[in-house]
Amino acid sequence: MAHPRSWSRVLMLVACCVLPGFAAGPDDPPPGGAAPAPHSDHWSFQPIVRPRVPRVERSGWLRNPIDAFVLAKLESLGIAPSPEADRPTLIRRLSLDLTGLLPTPAEVDAFLRDTHPDAYERLVDRLLASAHFGERWARHWLDLARYADSDGYEKDSPRPYAWLYRDWVIDAVNRDLPFDEFTIEQLAGDLLPEATLEHHIATGFHRNTLTNREGGVDQEEYRNKANADRVNTTASVWLGLTMGCCTCHDHKYDPLTQREYYSMFAFFNTAQESDLPAPRPEELAAYQQAKKAFDDEHARLQAGRIAYENEELPARLAAWQDTGRAPAARWDVRDPVSVQATGGATLVEQPDGSLIAAGRSPATSTYTLEFVTELPGITALRLEVLPDARHPAKGPGRVKHGNFVLSEFTVEAAPATPRPALAAAAAGSAAPPTPVADVPPAHSAALPNTAARARVALANASADFSQQGYPAEAAIDGNPGTGWAVAPQVGVRHVAVFETASDLGDPNGIRLLVRIDQQHGGEHTIARLRIAATTAPRPIRADDMPDEIAQTLATPARARTAEQTTALAAYYRSIDPEWNKRAASVAEHAKKAPASPATKAMTLAENPRPPKTHVHVRGDFLRPGAEVAPGTPAVLPPFQPRSDRPDRLDLARWLVGPKHSLTARVTVNRFWQHLFGRGLVASVEDFGTRGDPPSHPELLDWLASQLMADGWSRKAMIRRIVTSSTYRQASHTRPELAERDPNNLLLARQNRYRLEAEIIRDLNLAASGLLNPAIGGPSVRPPQPAGISELTYAGSAKWVESTGADRYRRGMYTWFQRTSPYPMLTTFDAPDSNVSCVRRERSNTPLQALTLLNDAVFFEAAQVLGRRIVAESVATPEERLRYLCRVTLARDPSDSEASRLRALYERVTELARAQPDAAAKLAGNPAPNGVDRAELAAWVTVARAVLNLDEFVTRE
Repeated sequence: MAHPRSWSRVLMLVACCVLPGFAAGPDDPPPGGAAPAPHSDHWSFQPIVRPRVPRVERSGWLRNPIDAFVLAKLESLGIAPSPEADRPTLIRRLSLDLTGLLPTPAEVDAFLRDTHPDAYERLVDRLLASAHFGERWARHWLDLARYADSDGYEKDSPRPYAWLYRDWVIDAVNRDLPFDEFTIEQLAGDLLPEATLEHHIATGFHRNTLTNREGGVDQEEYRNKANADRVNTTASVWLGLTMGCCTCHDHKYDPLTQREYYSMFAFFNTAQESDLPAPRPEELAAYQQAKKAFDDEHARLQAGRIAYENEELPARLAAWQDTGRAPAARWDVRDPVSVQATGGATLVEQPDGSLIAAGRSPATSTYTLEFVTELPGITALRLEVLPDARHPAKGPGRVKHGNFVLSEFTVEAAPATPRPALAAAAAGSAAPPTPVADVPPAHSAALPNTAARARVALANASADFSQQGYPAEAAIDGNPGTGWAVAPQVGVRHVAVFETASDLGDPNGIRLLVRIDQQHGGEHTIARLRIAATTAPRPIRADDMPDEIAQTLATPARARTAEQTTALAAYYRSIDPEWNKRAASVAEHAKKAPASPATKAMTLAENPRPPKTHVHVRGDFLRPGAEVAPGTPAVLPPFQPRSDRPDRLDLARWLVGPKHSLTARVTVNRFWQHLFGRGLVASVEDFGTRGDPPSHPELLDWLASQLMADGWSRKAMIRRIVTSSTYRQASHTRPELAERDPNNLLLARQNRYRLEAEIIRDLNLAASGLLNPAIGGPSVRPPQPAGISELTYAGSAKWVESTGADRYRRGMYTWFQRTSPYPMLTTFDAPDSNVSCVRRERSNTPLQALTLLNDAVFFEAAQVLGRRIVAESVATPEERLRYLCRVTLARDPSDSEASRLRALYERVTELARAQPDAAAKLAGNPAPNGVDRAELAAWVTVARAVLNLDEFVTRE
């Protein structure tokens, strides 16, 4: 049921946000024109003063001071406390409250036999020492931290390493990290002196906010939303205040101003989100082992290449220089007289005669280059595509992986036109090119009249290298859907040669128009190119020898410069088969280097250039008001930062300071809530003036002062509460108090309430014996109904069911996808993790009963429990029924319960013998050797009945 005040609070919040006059701006005076008072008489803002323990008449009932405060109030009203619960109830209650697991029959028997006066206290100590205690109480904290495994919003991208924070919380609870340190490390662990990786992981508390990664969103808007959530969560978790009401105006009821809200906002506005490498020890060990093996092999291969380079390569280089010949073709590189590029690209001339594509990188483009040459009898044209560090992957293509596709290479020829005429034709027609790296642009001019141009027939295309399926011949086949490409050999020079079908030339010179058509799409255009022509006799094949090397090779050795000699050696090394084989082995092996562990911790870090913080006028981040510095509400104890630049560490230390009036009260109230089902202050999220008053104010203050006196020890406080007579009372309702105290505010008995969603799942798995008790690690995906993940953005959150023991992990390890959470958890009121949840609601719906009966996980648990009954208990119906109740309820069945369950067993056995196919489906396949399938089906049915009892999913 919703809290009786909750609807009034919702309606008031709506009124504050939408009714005229409710939302005052930061510069508007509050009603009456007076500034908010920095002091309040409200009980929660008063200092914590340790009260005296009251005297009572029934002093023999007292086990610790908690009981004195409770009994004093009961006695003042003439009410007696309830008797202590029986031992089976106590061990089951304690086990559920402290570990979230069932006590085993052996543990129950041991407790029942223990006659020592401190048997109960020793049971408490054993459960507090259990590693499962950390899981149980970490789950409570994860609700506050709005923990989830995905970002939220529409795309709801996964957070594969969110579990690092969850594991930190489990470990911190298990080692009883004092709550003040627990607070500091989560709010400002990164700011601690000599902060460790674990401190950074702890600071992930405020990285659990939602993150919007959709295209087109204003990231500044969502950064501000995340920071507002951090303020609201901090106020709710540590202060128990509804400070979010101050986002757009002063609080209507509590002494909190909008300016103070943004002063709190400033603590988080100076932080930025950060992901840190956070390999787990086992990951790091495996990586280091693999890295050592890789390094050893890589060093061996490198040594072999270097030995060859030093010992054998020089002789091969000398022999090649003596016998090597330059290519027969001599290539003439001419500067173009005009260039054009479509699609918004421009071509910029370089000193070496090449052209670099600049400006926009269009999906497709055609480059048109015009040259004038007096070469007689041109027999071929060469296209060089060159690497360039200014483009992705060094080119030679503009697409990010460096490839390109030359769809068609065409040439037209015409008699040369006098340059003045060309200049006149170009006047006023050329678009200014975009320079690259401050080099002068190429000439850009309108092309001459096409009437005198003739298409040049090309043949016998060749290239030094072609991508599979993209040969050079495809660039002259007339089909724009094919072309020449060079992947995977990107980042290096390549050449393609296109022979002319007949010699080209004219005594007065010719004008060549070269079109480089690139229609593949996806920006597969050339980044840097150079065109040259030759008059060498055909056939002319592509040769990868650069012109500079050919000229050096043709120069006598004694006439070569030192630079030429070095370049020649480098070129030969690149074509030597053995050196390339060894270099390729090194390169291929380098690709096999083990990847560093991918695990990263989501955390916060201080921004080295923090933005200023302003009040958001009416909550709008686009309307900055007065600038504010980090600070805290004036109604609370004074804030004393370490320096004139307060930070999150100052905030965290202020929250757990000895004079703070709220943090200790809010914290012990939350502990009480988890052990009684209701806090001493029922409105655990609101200690303000509109919240509920404490039912036992002196007890609350005594507990708060004791928490600090105990060094903020969570375990010490929980131990003190659960060893009290107040906690140990029976939970049976008392008719005489039904009208006088219907909500048990007086604590005249314990409370009885349904367990949380995750624990219900855990109990079914534990009772069946399927539960995997492993602690920590990545989230898992147990079976869930079909179609749930299809509800996510484009079905992106694929639910691949975990296998093996991972299917049976505790519910807190189930992957939580914010836009499609595990349906069993939401059916039983698990929070959505979009905002901090300080109090889970408890609903009662038919869907819950249907889930317990028919969900695949619960049905499988019943099947396995039925097999366990048959395998582990004496083969009589009475003993098997007793075993079943002891496993699930920690007690023997009453006579009437045994009679009814026996009747169910006999009836189902009869039906199963009559319907063997149905019995086989119910019992599961295969049946254990020697076990009658009808008998097994009957015990599965009886197990289902007990697992569906209200008592099984209830904490007494």
